[in-house]
Amino acid sequence: MILLLMLIGFSFFVGLVMEFYKKYIRKNRTTELENRIVALILSIIFGVVIFFSITVTALPDEMKYTPLLIILFTVAIYSLQYPACMAVWKPLVRKWLERKFNG
Repeated sequence: MILLLMLIGFSFFVGLVMEFYKKYIRKNRTTELENRIVALILSIIFGVVIFFSITVTALPDEMKYTPLLIILFTVAIYSLQYPACMAVWKPLVRKWLERKFNG
């Protein structure tokens, strides 16, 4: 359960960072390839963080504690960050930027 919460939490965080990266840092001048590369790099970083922060007991019984889990965690974070970004963070960041620049 803790593993699932960590994956979801890091996915939401990567989605938030990506939205700020696209809107605030790069000011909507990013390409799709650049967005994917940055999201993949962040997913790899957090996949490694999860791998080194969990214990064997946090894994389901069917999973073995191997470095291949880094790839699994990276793919999970990368796959979940896009819906998190589009459904949650994009509307919130857009409203925040509109308020910042309008008033």
